[in-house]
Amino acid sequence: MPRRDPRLHYEEFTVTTQDGLSIAARCIPGGPHGAVIVCHPAVTGQRYEPLVDFAEMLSEHYDVFTFDFRGHGGSEGRLELNLEGPLDDMRSMVTTIRRRGYRWVGAVGFSLGGMAAFLHAACADGLDAVVTVGAPPLMPDIEPYRRILPMWSLFLRVLGARFRAVNEGGSLPMHVAGSFPSTPLLVVHGGNEVFYPREDLDVMLAKLPQKAELWVIEDAGHTELAGREKDLIDWLLAHSP
Repeated sequence: MPRRDPRLHYEEFTVTTQDGLSIAARCIPGGPHGAVIVCHPAVTGQRYEPLVDFAEMLSEHYDVFTFDFRGHGGSEGRLELNLEGPLDDMRSMVTTIRRRGYRWVGAVGFSLGGMAAFLHAACADGLDAVVTVGAPPLMPDIEPYRRILPMWSLFLRVLGARFRAVNEGGSLPMHVAGSFPSTPLLVVHGGNEVFYPREDLDVMLAKLPQKAELWVIEDAGHTELAGREKDLIDWLLAHSP
């Protein structure tokens, strides 16, 4: 899990969620095209090196915001086995950024971050463009592993993520796909994805009221862009002022 801080100038600030948690956030000021929130995968955090690399590339065109989901990095709380907490974190970030006066706000989310961005767009309609990278449509079935969940949570704590292995449930991308607005949506799926089956993704995409753009990157694994970062930024530029 390589981690680093941005090499570019950045601002640190905190956001308070609806349930009272303090969320650690950063902004890398950049170009004139609005704001983009880059949302990290589970267990990593906003200092995850591939995410920081991508955020710095994006900052040539946008003000780029990152944050630690609850239970990660400098944020308070623990991440439970549902998306209610990450959705609250995402909602609080979008609200804070809108209050700064941005008229266009997009999101690029990786795995957990992509699920939270998708849910926010479907439930709150507060984003102007959404990109998901390796975002599972459903949570994995944890029932066969319930006995080892406490040990699993302890292992993740060593990696820097604070989990509470309870409370699975809540809305998932598969459940709310039919409510997704007309917001431009790009779904990136790796040909070597191991965390969810392509069939689940196809079912979710079929439920959308309008067609999403799907990129299947054959050589990419989970949350990998495999050299397509510039193409993704070009997609965002085509859908922003």
